[in-house]
Amino acid sequence: MSYKRVLLVILFISISGLLLYSLIQIEESATQRTAESRPIALPYNWIGSITKEQIAEPSGITYHPTRRSLFIADDSGSVYELNLHGTLIQAKGLNELDLEGITMDPGTGLLYAAVEDDEAILELEPETLTIKREFRIGRNFKGEQLLKKGGMGIEAIAFVPDASHPEGGTFWIGNQSFSLKAKDEPSVVCEVVLPLRSENAKKSEGTIINAYKMDFIDISGLAYDPQDDVLVIISDTTNLLVEIKREGTISSKYLLPGDEQEGVTLDGLGYMYIAQESGEIIKLGDRRLR
Repeated sequence: MSYKRVLLVILFISISGLLLYSLIQIEESATQRTAESRPIALPYNWIGSITKEQIAEPSGITYHPTRRSLFIADDSGSVYELNLHGTLIQAKGLNELDLEGITMDPGTGLLYAAVEDDEAILELEPETLTIKREFRIGRNFKGEQLLKKGGMGIEAIAFVPDASHPEGGTFWIGNQSFSLKAKDEPSVVCEVVLPLRSENAKKSEGTIINAYKMDFIDISGLAYDPQDDVLVIISDTTNLLVEIKREGTISSKYLLPGDEQEGVTLDGLGYMYIAQESGEIIKLGDRRLR
């Protein structure tokens, strides 16, 4: 075989190998996209409802690791603290504000409740549920109004701690929407910075620094999973639990049990709690793949 023919054979084999590799990569990418868009059943062990005290319309829930208790916000403007068996520890009304989510900063132990109508976040003392500060969130990001005035508003909130961040971490909020049309209010998750450490004023403003539009409607709850460094989002209408990375990409979608899911939290001990609008707090053994 001539030298040129050998080179041609080698070139042909190399090109064929590259084409085959490219096809495999394209197929794997398409398979991954299909898997990401097709939800699977949430793996869990059913513990059941822990509700002992009836809460009218729970709209958000968070676990407090220091107090080893659950804090629940409801639509009528009240915050409740329950132990992990569902027994009421304390409750307080906050001027009939429309509270739609609650979270906590593990660095300080303070609570933060989202107010839907005002696009505001309230800072609360966990011991007394007294309001310490109020933060209004700017509605715009990169020239687009994401939080529409008079729209559906904030429906979910989670705090992601970061020891290297000057404010101790950032908040993530979910804007509720029942449409994915471009002209309508977006179904979006936003990262927000509040001056938690840099200011002491009773009233301050927060800024959206990142925003990611979702491909599903009715964001109703948010939590942060530090074990996998992902945000856990729930959607009431579609009965979904969605995991997203902090750069905005969806990593998993699961079908949720139950109905009217309005809030979600993880206790770091292997359990997930879901607040349902019916008034029940459902406890599940969390068996998502790690």
